[in-house]
Amino acid sequence: MSKRNKSSNKNAPQARSETSVRWALRSGLPAGVVLIIVVVFFAYLPSLSGGFVLDDGDLLTNNPLIKSPDGLYRFWCTTKPTDYWPVTNTTLWIEWRLWGMHSTGYHVTNFILHIVESLLIWFILRKLSIPGAFLAAIIFALHPVNVESVAWITQRKNLMAMLFLLLSMLWYLKYLLPSRSEVDSSRHTPCAVPAHGVCGLLASRWYWLSLAAFVLAMLSKGSVAVLPVLLLGIVWWQRGVTRRDLLPTAPFFLVAAALAEVNVWFQTHGSAEVIRTAGFQERLLAAGGMLWFYLYKALLPVDLAFIYPQWHIETGNLLWWLPLLGTLVFTAMLWRYKKVWGRPLLFAWGFFCVALMPVMGLTDVGFMKYSLVADRYQHIAIIGVIALVAAPWNIWRKRVHGGAHWSSAAVAIVALGTLAFLTWRQSGFYSDPITLYQKTLEKNPECWLAHNNLGLALDNVGRSREAIEHYEQALRLKPGHIKALNNLGVTLTETGRPREAILHLQQALVQNPDYIEAHYNLGNALQAVGQYQQAIDQYQKALQIEPDFPEVHNNLGNSFKAVGQYQQALEHYNKALRLKPDYIEALNNLGLTLVQTGRTEEAIEHYQQALRLKPDFAQIQFNLALAYLSMHQSSLAITTAQKALELARSKGQTAIAKQIEDWLTAHPAGQ
Repeated sequence: MSKRNKSSNKNAPQARSETSVRWALRSGLPAGVVLIIVVVFFAYLPSLSGGFVLDDGDLLTNNPLIKSPDGLYRFWCTTKPTDYWPVTNTTLWIEWRLWGMHSTGYHVTNFILHIVESLLIWFILRKLSIPGAFLAAIIFALHPVNVESVAWITQRKNLMAMLFLLLSMLWYLKYLLPSRSEVDSSRHTPCAVPAHGVCGLLASRWYWLSLAAFVLAMLSKGSVAVLPVLLLGIVWWQRGVTRRDLLPTAPFFLVAAALAEVNVWFQTHGSAEVIRTAGFQERLLAAGGMLWFYLYKALLPVDLAFIYPQWHIETGNLLWWLPLLGTLVFTAMLWRYKKVWGRPLLFAWGFFCVALMPVMGLTDVGFMKYSLVADRYQHIAIIGVIALVAAPWNIWRKRVHGGAHWSSAAVAIVALGTLAFLTWRQSGFYSDPITLYQKTLEKNPECWLAHNNLGLALDNVGRSREAIEHYEQALRLKPGHIKALNNLGVTLTETGRPREAILHLQQALVQNPDYIEAHYNLGNALQAVGQYQQAIDQYQKALQIEPDFPEVHNNLGNSFKAVGQYQQALEHYNKALRLKPDYIEALNNLGLTLVQTGRTEEAIEHYQQALRLKPDFAQIQFNLALAYLSMHQSSLAITTAQKALELARSKGQTAIAKQIEDWLTAHPAGQ
């Protein structure tokens, strides 16, 4: 007998390995993985080259913490970030060093995360013995409401939080429902089943992995705080909840409460902004409406919008009470018949409702000042709906034969094909910011945020007149919108209307005296009309708020140079270059000022450094030519000026080309 026991123990790892391999082959795991990868790639292909939208600038491309060498420390260990989501910010910090302003790399990472999450859903549903697990996974992979989370770069927080939530859930299931091999291997330990008692809790590596993953999920985005309730729901689904089930989930509840409080503090400290002034009744009615809105979009994903129209809830209107009443009646009915036919429905409905709790408006989310609902808010919740749709289909497929069996397959193929097309079309809206905001305004013409951001996108491609129209439309819809005032001021300055710009920028600063961009842009407008001392005052105010702003130092140097204070100008150019060593404009301005102060040899060094960074900069080539001439190196000056002329002509810079031509005419070769 002892020999047989030894032999059994010796071969157990091999048996478990063989069982895993057989399951993988039998269940079509390799083919399933490949299929999910392929469908996600093609469905999301139109958004692969999409640019940065909405708050991608604030959270990524213009975020000083992302660009700072000590950004990781500041994300994890300081109160500088707006939200305490250091795991998400760590991924963006690392990728900034890989991709910089090239958006495709970030999109690829989001695609990969979405694929992994779809696979994890497959494994979790299979572990729960829910039929149609693979169909549910591929529906999730192709569902159009997920486009917003995948194609919008800084919704990385949604994807990272989802990734760790699913890992936590899967590992908790491994602790809760150990496999036969795990039970067999624990027969000689004091606790035979890992899910039982304190001993099993402490001994289970799956439990601690699950808890660690939940911590990482909370550090990615706080909306996953509902996981402990979802875990208890899973326990109820499997065998009913008893008192002993509260002990394993207690640490999860503590982590959720502690990190949710940290998140709330980060989002509210130092901010007096009121997102909503809604009372309890209004919030309750909104929550009831949201459940049915999201269920509708999950079952019929059409007319999706990047920013939905804002809801205006009237507590005195009976129609607004109907969704809440419907929710209560539907839930009560499922509970009443949970022992008959309602148990699967109750589990899916409960999962759906609980997952939506953080975004149902009972507490404020920043985006709710634009819209109470958003596709990305049901990123987790939709799993319950999808599983409930996939399971009956799978049961139907297995119970029918012949033509009916092929009909079930056809239904699935048509449904998946439709979802793939809708996702492909929706992801195409993210192919560039202009398209996205234009599509948003088609469905939500009163969206002042979309008008402002469309103006910014148009301005970035040189369509300044259209940009001004959209900024003005944003201000008509939202008078005093501070970002629209600032953006309008910038564009007016750039299009030769700085006096008008000054009025808008001053209005922005009345609303927020610490708005650093408005101080900077007002300085630029004042400088454009020759009010250099007033410009200096604005730049200095900006530096009081943020001392390490290289563009402010550069333009402050320009104003000091304009009033003849060359030493102060040199100090600020050098400061700008210490902060941003590859700052071409600062190198050029420093060179010009050094020439004016008689330090031409130093100026030539800075011009040459700038040209090493950007060899095709015609204006700097010409400035270098002028510096050579002042050093009596006429031949070298003529050669350099001719090179500058070629560059200006090749780039279509007619004004600079004319200036160089006139100079060359006045300074023929050899003279």
